[in-house]
Amino acid sequence: RLWNNSTPKLSVLDFPVAAQQKLLEYKPTTPPHLDPEALMDELFTKEPDVSHPYRPKAIDLPPNLKLRDYQQEAIKAWFENDCHGFLEMATGSGKTITALSALVRLAKEKKRLFILIACPFQHLVEQWDKEASQFGFRSIFAYQSQRTWVDRLNEALIDFNLGSLQIVCTITTHDTFISDVMQQTLTRLQGDAVLVADEAHHLGATKSRQNLPDLFNHRLGLSATPDRWFDPEGTEALRAYFGETVYEFPLAQAIETGYLCPYSYHPHLVELTEGELHEYEVLTAKIAKLYARKNDDEVTEKLLEALLRQRADLLNKAENKLPMLKQLLVGNQSEPLHHALFYCAPGQIDEVIPMLGHELGLRVHCFTAEESTEERRSLLERFASGSLQGLVAMKCLDEGVDVPGTQSAYILASSSNPREFIQRRGRILRSAPGKVEAKIYDLIAVPSLDTEAIKASSLFETERKILRRELRRFHEFARTAKNQHRAVGEIWQLARIYNLMSVLGDSND
Repeated sequence: RLWNNSTPKLSVLDFPVAAQQKLLEYKPTTPPHLDPEALMDELFTKEPDVSHPYRPKAIDLPPNLKLRDYQQEAIKAWFENDCHGFLEMATGSGKTITALSALVRLAKEKKRLFILIACPFQHLVEQWDKEASQFGFRSIFAYQSQRTWVDRLNEALIDFNLGSLQIVCTITTHDTFISDVMQQTLTRLQGDAVLVADEAHHLGATKSRQNLPDLFNHRLGLSATPDRWFDPEGTEALRAYFGETVYEFPLAQAIETGYLCPYSYHPHLVELTEGELHEYEVLTAKIAKLYARKNDDEVTEKLLEALLRQRADLLNKAENKLPMLKQLLVGNQSEPLHHALFYCAPGQIDEVIPMLGHELGLRVHCFTAEESTEERRSLLERFASGSLQGLVAMKCLDEGVDVPGTQSAYILASSSNPREFIQRRGRILRSAPGKVEAKIYDLIAVPSLDTEAIKASSLFETERKILRRELRRFHEFARTAKNQHRAVGEIWQLARIYNLMSVLGDSND
């Protein structure tokens, strides 16, 4: 803005020619004795001048950090792919540490590097900054009000372009990253730059993928599930921008090698009430008619999406789930409940909290978008210390929130989206001192458990399609559980009635 003379209440005047000529009389007659490029090496060889607010400390791996074999393999694979691609690693396996270690190596090789880390949520910006500081980086936060970051980032970019600042590390949210202000600011960047996208699948949404800048010559996507659910265009756009997956570290391998906690899985089928069943059948009939039309017009598509959301909401909020939850908690009272997570649907949380707190006398608190960043930080600390026995959440605990002490999870509201339930499970399985095994209780709503009623239903085929998606989620949870065979036995009868045994890996349907 100064260069273009567009700063309010300030005028930029041309430097007088006479003064310029006089000033040039004082320029040195001989070149400098020191190589300017050699000065850059000081950043990595000795403690640098830290007077600049954004100048990093000595950049290196923390002295107490020993990278695991798979983390070293992931970094090696990314560099072998010209520093492009996805690291497809199980939630809780250390993607953040892996990415920061890769950035240290890249910064040492390039000597001059602009780093931008984009996260889906504000609280993750703080978590990334906390980790990055251990590696010597000093982060510029770029989110919330533009007044808090635009000038700081512009100042750092000027110093970076002039060579007086060799490493710049900016951490921002996805929303701010794709904003017009950020995109315009980044156009000033000159030099090597790397983009690290945490939970990169979010950037495949239509608006996001249209604003992915070309100026980053190195790109690293982090996600346990980079492919977008029912969005091949978004997935293709992400793959085209970041590159293909260069390294995979799946959950089963993470558990087998001891980096994630083993778990047992306990599915519980819950029938709809008579009134819910009637509403379910009405919604399903309407959905079936829309599918039969095979129209691709926007109005039909929006109506279908609305009906599907309405039916999913009905299943998630099934009335009989609360009595089942209460029964499970009372039945598990051989040891006091501690470090428990409760996943609810929007609106359902208002029923769950009173039941847990007033009826059962448990120390629980809601954890939603309504709480401030400071409140959420306090809640997580109380949860970690055990002063809170449980947190009741909707989606705020799905991505990025670190709750390694979690011992059990009760899932009242589920999703057929693989990304959501894989993220949720990985969050529960993080290792912690004294944690031997985690337990997952999954409350699955079904229209009926009556074999004759199921087979006689006029909507049998439609219900079969719905159950197929639900069974896939169930199978994903069950196949890596310690009690896999017992878990499958809980739902085997229902799969047999609907002729869906192949989903459980038993036979062809």
